Amino acid sequence: MSLLTPWSGFFLLLGVVPPLLLLYFLKLRRKTLPVSSTLLWFSSTADLQANSPFQRLRRNILLLLQLIILLLLVLAIMQPRMEGPRGAGGRTVLLIDRSGSMTATDESLSGLSRLEEALEEARTTVDRLHPGGLFASGDGETMIISFGESAEIVQPFTNSRAQLLAAIDRIEPSHGTSRLTEALQLARVYSINTDPDNPDTPAIVPAHLELFSDGRLIDLDGQVLRGETLTFHRIGDDQSANLSVLQLAADRPWESPAEIEVFCSLGNFSGQARRVDVQLSVDGVVRSIQEVEISAAQDNLPGRRSLVFTPFRLSRGAVIEVALLGDDALSTDDTAVLIVPPPRQLEVLLVSEDRQLMSRLLGGFGLSKLDVMTPGQWSQRDPLETWDVVVFEGSSPDMTARMPTLTLGSSPSSDLLKVYGRQDESQVALQAMESHPVMEHVDVNSLFVQESDSIQPSESVEVLLEGDRSPLVLSWEENGSVHVHVAFDPIQSTWPYDPSFVAFLYNAIDWLGHSNEALVQQQSMPGSMLNVRVAAGGQEARWIRPDGSSRLVVADAEGLVSLGPVDLSGLHVLRTDGDEGLSMRRSVLFPSIHESGIRPADSITLGQESVVATSGAARGYVPLWPWAIGASLLILMLEWWIWSSRMGGRRMPVKSITAASP
Repeated sequence: MSLLTPWSGFFLLLGVVPPLLLLYFLKLRRKTLPVSSTLLWFSSTADLQANSPFQRLRRNILLLLQLIILLLLVLAIMQPRMEGPRGAGGRTVLLIDRSGSMTATDESLSGLSRLEEALEEARTTVDRLHPGGLFASGDGETMIISFGESAEIVQPFTNSRAQLLAAIDRIEPSHGTSRLTEALQLARVYSINTDPDNPDTPAIVPAHLELFSDGRLIDLDGQVLRGETLTFHRIGDDQSANLSVLQLAADRPWESPAEIEVFCSLGNFSGQARRVDVQLSVDGVVRSIQEVEISAAQDNLPGRRSLVFTPFRLSRGAVIEVALLGDDALSTDDTAVLIVPPPRQLEVLLVSEDRQLMSRLLGGFGLSKLDVMTPGQWSQRDPLETWDVVVFEGSSPDMTARMPTLTLGSSPSSDLLKVYGRQDESQVALQAMESHPVMEHVDVNSLFVQESDSIQPSESVEVLLEGDRSPLVLSWEENGSVHVHVAFDPIQSTWPYDPSFVAFLYNAIDWLGHSNEALVQQQSMPGSMLNVRVAAGGQEARWIRPDGSSRLVVADAEGLVSLGPVDLSGLHVLRTDGDEGLSMRRSVLFPSIHESGIRPADSITLGQESVVATSGAARGYVPLWPWAIGASLLILMLEWWIWSSRMGGRRMPVKSITAASP
């Protein structure tokens, strides 16, 4: 217990207690009167002895009660207070962490997640601050802010217990990182005094902050308390172990570009090495399960293990998922998803001198657009107009176009190709690079070429088809684009009469047109926006989140649907009327580096102040002077009752005394 004004009470004590004692010490003044008889001397002597000064005080209950009343009043003047649970009064802000690590389920929480435990403690705090009832204090106000990747005011300042409990029930989990900066800024902005009737009130009234979190806050550097007081409610225990899929990616092996190779990085955030089964699925179909061992975490860094799965062929859009099989404290980061988009339709330009064969073949490939130009029109084209692939038949291309090209017959002017002239001798195809996507399913065993260019390629050029005299089909990259060149005119060979020519042409257009596309769709992070374009503006679509919940959204006038900011990691699907939703999928990756280390902090540091975690109610100073005044009033009533019972209903007897004359 401490006293705010001890000296005021001390001087008051010196001023009131001695006069009270003197009232009981000093005798009464009497007049000297002559009496006619000495029979009254005995009673007068006894009365004089009872009122003589400075004798020993006898037991007197009234004096004791009066002393107690004075002492209690003096104590109230000293304003005593003691530390205890913080009750109602003032402004309180509840800061509730709903980040990814708060979805962990610790053994000590009996099946509840950390967020659910934090919400339960927040409800208990509301009951303490706003207990309700006839004699409850109503001068305190409370605000609730939830935060993760960003902060949100769930309930502004109010003294309504029902509104606060309803706001707590509206808080939902998220999978983003835990950032406290914005939550502190909101708490300070809403603590500004806007009451014009109280101009003397400080413009900013520092509030008491109660933080419900596991302490995995990534932005504490540079944060300070500016007059606020903070209570840190630590959620979670130290015994929980966690494994995580840290990263997931895919690429095409250089030796087999027609296949997809998936690799992932796994993390172990516990203090012991652990073994786990890792499962690879494509569109929900399991393709591989491997058992791996991940080393233990050291110096607050997770143990890591990289894993590469066996390459496989995939020629369509798909969902690739890697999952850890088994249970741990945080199941949210046990799964990661990649989206392989379906091949898009291409826009192709054919530059040819009015040959019908190539235009007919290309027209049957289901292209988005097929344009045809003569070499003269090509030289006069708009330089800003582009196509996915440009096919040159019988003419030399301009390599500065910076677009993927397929040249048939006439060799392009490139520093990577040395053309020594035209050889009139016929030749046959010997060997094709069957692993390359352009030559996949292309049978060249019966290919016979009448004449071709004699070319010497540089080391960076791949020979896709080798003839018995010179290369027949080549591929290279130049000016940021890929190119394929056929060193002979197909009309002067047996190829147009062979179905393999159609297969080659289709493979070349498809590979060239999608060469600059990303193999997999870029993964988003929690807190970002997902933009998806649908068929028409104003169209309704249903957004299905990873937890199974859904929401109806409407596209804008340009057909763009904006989803978010997204809170949950995993697979997000957008479905429209009559659409299966398979072509409109987005992947959100869990921020494992920041949120998968789920060991709660024992304290947090803001500036120079370190706040130690507590498991109980918020601590504060409870004033005791109101209780002292209340007790003094009760004792005063008791003292009045005792005096009344002794003196109030009794009359002093009157004696008649006759004095004799001397």
